[in-house]
Amino acid sequence: MRKRGAVITLSLVMGSLTLYGVAFAHGTEKHGKMVPADAQMKKLHAMMPMFSLASAGMETALEKGDMAVLGTEAEKITTAIPDLKKSKPHKNIKQREKYVEHVTNLEKMVIATVSLAKNGDFAEAKVTFKKVEEACAACHAKFRG
Repeated sequence: MRKRGAVITLSLVMGSLTLYGVAFAHGTEKHGKMVPADAQMKKLHAMMPMFSLASAGMETALEKGDMAVLGTEAEKITTAIPDLKKSKPHKNIKQREKYVEHVTNLEKMVIATVSLAKNGDFAEAKVTFKKVEEACAACHAKFRG
């Protein structure tokens, strides 16, 4: 019971930090050499907190073995993937093809996580979910300003 409470608390804290971090990092909506953000970039900024919260929701659902919540949270991510693929990264803009590869990898890992859990293999689903987190981190390291 204690572990469950800790996981929920950690998920809420991470989600809150992400929301505030996005607000602090992008309050002026300007990038690089003070170029106003385009519509797709604004959309990207609106998506990032959702990705973080949905990811935390997936992690909690995996811990609980809750397929309904896992599916709902995963769908939030996969539904937003096409818009993410249309977005321009903050840095390394000329490597956009690689950026789309990172996004595609994220999508595949989310789908694989849900598929494994549906088949009852929650242990492997958790391992695959770690790859979701790694895909996010790798993309942010390379393409986020």
